[in-house]
Amino acid sequence: MARFDPVAADRICFAVRGRGTQHFLSAAARAGVRLDGIRPGEEGLTAWAAGTDLPRLRRCADRGGWELEVVSRRGPGRGLARLLRRPGILAGLACFFVLVRLLSGFLWCMDFGGLTDAEQAALRQTLARYGVREGVWLSRETLAGAQQALDLEGEAFGWLSLNFAGGCLFVESTPRQNAEPRAEPQNTELRAKAAGEVLAVDVESGFAQVQPGQYVAKGQLLAAASRLDRSGNPVPQAASGRVVGRVRCSYTAQQPCTWTGSVLTGRSRQTEETCVLGRTFTHRSGDWDGENTWPGAETRTDWLPLTLGRLALPASVCRTTQWERAERTLTVSPETAAAIARRSCRLQLLADFPDAVVESERAETACDESGAQCTITYVLRADLAQAVTP
Repeated sequence: MARFDPVAADRICFAVRGRGTQHFLSAAARAGVRLDGIRPGEEGLTAWAAGTDLPRLRRCADRGGWELEVVSRRGPGRGLARLLRRPGILAGLACFFVLVRLLSGFLWCMDFGGLTDAEQAALRQTLARYGVREGVWLSRETLAGAQQALDLEGEAFGWLSLNFAGGCLFVESTPRQNAEPRAEPQNTELRAKAAGEVLAVDVESGFAQVQPGQYVAKGQLLAAASRLDRSGNPVPQAASGRVVGRVRCSYTAQQPCTWTGSVLTGRSRQTEETCVLGRTFTHRSGDWDGENTWPGAETRTDWLPLTLGRLALPASVCRTTQWERAERTLTVSPETAAAIARRSCRLQLLADFPDAVVESERAETACDESGAQCTITYVLRADLAQAVTP
């Protein structure tokens, strides 16, 4: 293989010295060399030619006894000349750009803008139902179908747009702002849902009937919905607001040491569907014993894009994990049963007073081999007001 001459990529200016240099022009023409910029000089002549003609010019000079010298050169330079010595690099670059052009129709990544992680996961799962996920060939029909479906199902967004360019799907959205009509005011009043000491009164509308430091009974009127004016005519106004009080209450719960319930069995199985350049590969792992479904199993589906470091790849994985649940007879110690009973008492408290701030509590627990019974007396601060229609 002939060695590549860097000058071959340039245009050269050469000088020919000696006797009868005009005959050199005839010799070069007979050799098929095209010259331009010919200028005669005192010792010979100078001219321009392509770098690929330099070997033929030298042969003509050697035959005629002339001296040929390259004066200057113009072209890509030695850097590109060294690159031309390695045609595999150029072929690789050309192949790269061709592949980028061909692969730009596949979905490589998704840009969700400023959406939260939970919103991105929900939107990614919705898009996957309509065939939009990393690794698929995203046609206009598929994108239009997904856009139409999101317009009908996207209750969480006021406006949502899908734009596909250069292998990236850009999701632009705005949050939905619901303008709910104001309901007509109802003739309601506030009454105490438990007995206690009033600590603070914050009545937004209506007419307060109590003040801080006062003790109220269960069902006592806290804020009235109407009052009489100076003429004796009733002035209605629906009562609303908060009346914070200190309450003392007790809750009782029982928990047997043995009962039947649905629990996790410890068996799980996983299915991974990998989509790469429009092709899907399925891999299963875990407890697959021929059962297609597990009744009552907990299921979780994750859509994961594949990346190589920070480089997105035209591929994604749909990972579905199932955990088996079954009815089992559970047996716990009396101490554990007592802890479960205490938790049940706290849940009853939060059901009656969601905003409760517990100041103190006193528990009475009785345990034996069959179970436990717990009674807890709480002292707490909470909102006592409850809207009631008179």
